[in-house]
Amino acid sequence: MPALLLLRGLAHAADPAFVGASAPGQKFAEPETHLAAELGGAFTTGNTQNYALNASLDGDHRWKRNKLALDLGANLGQSVLDTNGDGHLDDAEFAAGWAETGRKLWADARYDRFVGQKDSLYLLAGGLIDPFAGYDNRSHVQLGYSRILLESESTNVVAEVGADGAREDFVLGVEPNEAYILAARVMVGFTHKFSENVAFTDKIELYENVLAPIDVRLLNQASLTAKLTDKFSLKLSHNLTFDNQPVEGFQPLDQSTTVTFVASIL
Repeated sequence: MPALLLLRGLAHAADPAFVGASAPGQKFAEPETHLAAELGGAFTTGNTQNYALNASLDGDHRWKRNKLALDLGANLGQSVLDTNGDGHLDDAEFAAGWAETGRKLWADARYDRFVGQKDSLYLLAGGLIDPFAGYDNRSHVQLGYSRILLESESTNVVAEVGADGAREDFVLGVEPNEAYILAARVMVGFTHKFSENVAFTDKIELYENVLAPIDVRLLNQASLTAKLTDKFSLKLSHNLTFDNQPVEGFQPLDQSTTVTFVASIL
């Protein structure tokens, strides 16, 4: 019934100087560590009151033929609601205070072992909380194979195949209240560097529940990054998730567009 949630895998880019992206490699001559933070949001007060916050922290450590990566993130939102639908907020609605309108938290850790010039094996484990998509908690483990199909100064193309096992606990009111998922995963990642300062990245993922093949999930993550300085960038991102069998009572399509300020810490 329920399909897989969005998995944040390895990011790919043509130039590690771009903040928030990493270039695939085969054997690292010297140990390297990278850490980048993203932050974006909006706040409105007066006749309406609401805020939205998007933040993430991405890092990796590379040594010899190994890479260990960590991805943490949060999308949060609250509003004062127009509960009677009359088009404005009255004193009673202001007095009721803030109501949560978005809460998505995730953490993923991934290990890659490069076994050839263009090949690596990976293991990923993580968790996610997204009650507005019906998930009270989700934990998963993933393993697979990654292959660099094209690697040049301006363009990278990477493909991955693997398997994902997950336990999903749903919000109150959904029955049954939990599920165990075993899915096959296929991913294609594309990065093109237009110039020294601008790059585009797109990642398309397809998940199919091998225990219920009709349960299919399609994910697309696209971003345009503009480098402001050696340490700071501006990033425009669009994420799309289509689940042909969503959690009961929830919609099959989720989309989000964000603009974030990115800082390279290490």
